[in-house]
Amino acid sequence: MSQKNPLLTVIVTSVCTLLSTILVGYLSYRWGLNSQIEISNRQKRQQVFSQLMGRKFITTQLYVSRFEAYIFAEYHERRWKLGGAQKDSLDLQETFRWMHKSEDLGLEIARNNQSLFETIGLIRTLFPDTQKLNELVSRIYHFKMLAIIPPGEGMGLDQLNKWKIKGVKDLQDLVEREYAKPIDELLTHLASEIKKDAS
Repeated sequence: MSQKNPLLTVIVTSVCTLLSTILVGYLSYRWGLNSQIEISNRQKRQQVFSQLMGRKFITTQLYVSRFEAYIFAEYHERRWKLGGAQKDSLDLQETFRWMHKSEDLGLEIARNNQSLFETIGLIRTLFPDTQKLNELVSRIYHFKMLAIIPPGEGMGLDQLNKWKIKGVKDLQDLVEREYAKPIDELLTHLASEIKKDAS
């Protein structure tokens, strides 16, 4: 009987040591895995934040360029008509050139918006799903449609020049207000969430 007790003690101790080693190993693995996931998510958040910053620049530039091209096409068409609608007019050539550019930029905007919305989708996956985030994202999903009022039929050359200058300035202000600002506000929100990760 006395010989069995030391053997039982050794077995129990060995089993307990083995279980402790397995448990410690498992907990270390889980902790390490969770840490790696957290680090990976943090890096992904910073990466998608940078992507959105880049998309903001491209988006605003494309919208300004596209509608500037539309304004210039209207401007040259009206100059062409004021000049007697000559078939070999430089203004007629410029009208077609700017119209084509506006159409090409429309396709670029469609491609850019696809990338922008893919970035927004990643943001919704990687950042906490809050009402604030949903409101900010919704503003981007529902960008205001731009509309340029063409020059009036009775405009002379001087008025036409003023229309073009004012149209470009109004366009830049509108793009800044309706496109850049919502993205900036989302970036500010994301930056505060990333800052929480670091603390």
